[in-house]
Amino acid sequence: MGLDRKKKKVRFFNLIFKDMWKLPLILILGFIPLLGCVSWPLARPEAPQGPQTRFDKRSEFGRILVVDEGQMRYLRFGDVDGRNQSMILLSNPKAVPMEYIRLAMLGMLFTPRRECVLMIGLGGGTFTSLLRRHYPALWIDVVEVNPIVVEAAKRFFAVREDLRFRIHIEDGAAFIERASHSYDLIMLDAYTQDGLPGHLATPKFFKAVKARLSDNGVAVLNLWVDQYTERVIEKLFRATFPETACIRSSDDFNLVLFGKVSATMSEHEELVTAARRLTTDLGLSFDLGKLAERLKERCKRGIRP
Repeated sequence: MGLDRKKKKVRFFNLIFKDMWKLPLILILGFIPLLGCVSWPLARPEAPQGPQTRFDKRSEFGRILVVDEGQMRYLRFGDVDGRNQSMILLSNPKAVPMEYIRLAMLGMLFTPRRECVLMIGLGGGTFTSLLRRHYPALWIDVVEVNPIVVEAAKRFFAVREDLRFRIHIEDGAAFIERASHSYDLIMLDAYTQDGLPGHLATPKFFKAVKARLSDNGVAVLNLWVDQYTERVIEKLFRATFPETACIRSSDDFNLVLFGKVSATMSEHEELVTAARRLTTDLGLSFDLGKLAERLKERCKRGIRP
């Protein structure tokens, strides 16, 4: 009985496909949806791509790489799998995926005048690009000792100089020493593949930074180092600036310090309120108010030993 039933099905499909052209159009159209129930062999999906190296160049300061992984683009020093120095989301370059860059934006709360900014260390230019988008009238000087980093930032991270955004290829300490005008915010983020250069974390250097700040200016220092080195540099920074605040990244890898020249820090609630207002006024893609809630006078280590 089962065999006869199978034979009948075969004859039925042979009849349909052989003489389909003889059938009325309405029957053909009614038969087509049934084909959706048939399991057809599917093309094998492509295997996900691994890291794609877009740029790989050696300099006197080490190897500089730009690596794409999925929708993310990374600037790395030393190795394809090295530590991420900068990152952007390719599908939305205006997003700010690197948390410490969002934390550094809190520095704008500590200075009432926002006209001139100096950044020591370019990286992929994500901080300066963020400032340029939201403060088009801002004067920005960037000091980067490695010309290959500048090349990578311009080619792969959409960094563009203009009349108010200048990149100086030289040592950060030397630039600070010879600078003749003041800045409202100085961002210190000059890492190499070997870490923070020693001469950029000394009492002499921090005093020179302090001398280049305007009366209500703020210095912002990003630290990503081992526990002992972090304590030493933090102590030197706090000894230079009478008023300080700090915040840690949620993964505990970054400590961001804020130092004021002379004016006292605002109360915590005032900073949070100002951060919420700034988020709205600038149309930021992240909530600066929520970040401001995490600001502290002292930041103990959490996740990392």
